[in-house]
Amino acid sequence: MPGDQVQPTPRILLTQKELAAIANAVDRAEGVGEHAERLLAELTLARRILDGCPAGIAVLDRSLRYLYINDALALLNGVPAADHIGRRLPDVLPDLESSEQLLEQVLRTGVPQIVTVGGQTPADGAGDNRWWLGAYHRLSTSSGEVLGVAAVVLEVTDALRGREHLVRAGNRMALLDEANRTTGATLDLRQACQALADLLVPRFADYAAVDVVDPEGTPRVPSENYPLRLRRIALATTPDLAEVSSPLGRLDEFVVHRAGSPMAHVLADRRPLVLSHPDDEAMRQFSPSPERKEHLLRMGAHSGIYLPLAVHEELVGAVMVFRAGDSPRLTDTDTELLGDLTDRAATGIAHAVRYTREHETALEMQRAFLNAPTITGPGVETLGRYLPAGSGAEVGGDWFDTLALPHDRTLLVVGDVMGHGVRAAAAMSEYRSVLRTLAIQGSSPDFILLQAERTALTLELDRVATCLLALLDPRRERATFSNAGHIPPLLVTPDGTRTLLSLPVAPPLGVGLGSFAATTVPLPPGSVLLLCTDGLVERRDRDIETGLHTLATLPITPTDPLPTLLDTVITHLDPTASEDDVAILLARTKPTPNEPDQLGWLPPGWTKGPGSAAR
Repeated sequence: MPGDQVQPTPRILLTQKELAAIANAVDRAEGVGEHAERLLAELTLARRILDGCPAGIAVLDRSLRYLYINDALALLNGVPAADHIGRRLPDVLPDLESSEQLLEQVLRTGVPQIVTVGGQTPADGAGDNRWWLGAYHRLSTSSGEVLGVAAVVLEVTDALRGREHLVRAGNRMALLDEANRTTGATLDLRQACQALADLLVPRFADYAAVDVVDPEGTPRVPSENYPLRLRRIALATTPDLAEVSSPLGRLDEFVVHRAGSPMAHVLADRRPLVLSHPDDEAMRQFSPSPERKEHLLRMGAHSGIYLPLAVHEELVGAVMVFRAGDSPRLTDTDTELLGDLTDRAATGIAHAVRYTREHETALEMQRAFLNAPTITGPGVETLGRYLPAGSGAEVGGDWFDTLALPHDRTLLVVGDVMGHGVRAAAAMSEYRSVLRTLAIQGSSPDFILLQAERTALTLELDRVATCLLALLDPRRERATFSNAGHIPPLLVTPDGTRTLLSLPVAPPLGVGLGSFAATTVPLPPGSVLLLCTDGLVERRDRDIETGLHTLATLPITPTDPLPTLLDTVITHLDPTASEDDVAILLARTKPTPNEPDQLGWLPPGWTKGPGSAAR
C-alpha cells in the first residue's frame, strides 16, 4: 500500500530508446519467431497510441509515483514529462485538488473511479480554476500482482463553465421572474414592497429597506432646493441584525434626504450608488443622519447599494441594501443583478402605489361624504357603518344617508354606484346630492326616484346606481319604500318578528327605464329597520339567496342598543369576507307625541313670523 514502507514498483515501461533498440535487435537477428515480431509490432503500436493520444494518460506505481506520462497530459499540467517521472502528484501539481486518497482507494480495492478534479496547474498562471475528468483503474499482472494505477484525463473546463453559465442564467431568470411575480401579485403596497425586501434578504444582503416617494412631502423629485422625503414601507434583516438594526428606521416613518445627497443623485440619474469600501465620509453621505452613520459603523456595515425604483419616467421610490460582519462585500456583479431585480419589482410596486393613492383618495372622499352631518326627525334614531372591501379591492360607490323632512318624517337612503375607485365615489356624491335636493322638496319616495332618474340622464352620469328609499313617519306609525334595483330591507317589529320586505323592484337609476312604485307598511314604535348594500349578503362562493336568508334570520333583539345590533349584523354576515364594499344603515322608531304640526317644518335656524317666514 502507499506509504513510506512500500517499496517502489520495478520500472515496467520501456523508454522510447529502449523500444527502438529492441526493434533494431529484432531486425538484425535471424531466426526470430513470427510471434515475437508480431508482439513487438503490437507493443510499438500500443506505445504510439499512448504517446499520441489527445487525452492525458499516466501510469503511477504502487507508491503513486509517475512511471509514465504522455505529452498531452504534460501539456495540460504545464510540466515537462521528464519532470514527472519518479515524483508524486502533490509534488508536481501542488495547487490541484488532491486525488491521492482516491488513487489509494483504487489501488486498494481495484474498483475503477471516474471523478472531476479542479484546481490550477503551472500552465494556468493566476487565472481561474480549471477542471479535469479523470478515469482511474488498477494495473495488475496475470498472477494478480498489483503494479500501480493508470489514469486517463480529459479537460472539461469549457463544458463545465458553459453548463455553469446556463445554470446561472436559469437561476437569474427564475429570480427575476420571482421578483416580478411576488411584487406584482398584489395591489397592496405594503405586501408588494415587503415581497421585494424578503427577496433581497438573506440572499443578497443582511439588511434591506424599501422606501416610496411621498408626493406631498416632495414637491419636486429630485430637486436642488427641496429635501427628498420617502416613506419606509418595508424592512428585512437577518436574525443577527433584527434587534440591532431597529434604530436605522421603522415602518411608516419618513426618511428625509437633503438636496444634493447621494439618494437625490440616485433618483435623478436613475443609477445605483455602490459603496463597496466606505470610509467615514462615504458612510456619512450614505446615511441621512450622523446618528444613523454611527449606528451603521457599529453594526459592522462594510458595503451598501442605493437603487432607484422607477418605471420609465415615473419615479416610485428607492431600495437600500447593505452587508455587514463576515458577509462578502457587494460587487459590481451584485449591483447588476440587484438592478435587474429592482427594475422588475418596480413595475408591480408602481401599480400598487397608484392603486393605493387612488384607493386612499376614494376612501377619503367616501368618508367625507358619509361623515357629513345628518339630521333625523323626532322619534327616529339611526346608526350607519361603511366598510371598505378587503385587501386588494378598490373602494366602491356605496353610501347611506338620513335626512329630516317636514311633518316629523325621516328619509333613509342606501345606494350603490356601479364600479369602483375615484370615479365611482365621485358619481356616488352626485347621486347623493341629487337625492337630498329632491327629498327636501317634500315628494314621496317614488317621485324622488323618478326625478333623480331624469336628473341623472340630464347630467349624463356615466354610472348607474341601485337605491332604496325609506320614508319613516313615526307619528303615523308607517314607512313608505321605493326600490330602484336594490336588495330589500329587513323589518323587525317590537315583538321580534323579522320580515324581509317584498317590494316592487324598478331598474337602477341611470338606466332610463324607471317606473317606480311606493309601498307603505305599518311601523309600530320600537321597530327596527335594516338597510344595506349587496356586499353584505353576496359572495362569490354562495348564492345571494343564501345571504338574504341569513339576513332575514338574524338574531336581532329590537330593544338592544343600535351599536349592539350593528355588531350582531357584522358578526353573522362577516362583511370582511366580501369582495365589495358594504354600507349598513340601522334605524329605530320611538313613540312620539300625537300633536298636530302647527308650525310646519322649517330648516334649522329659521323661525316662523307673523304672515311670512323670516330667518
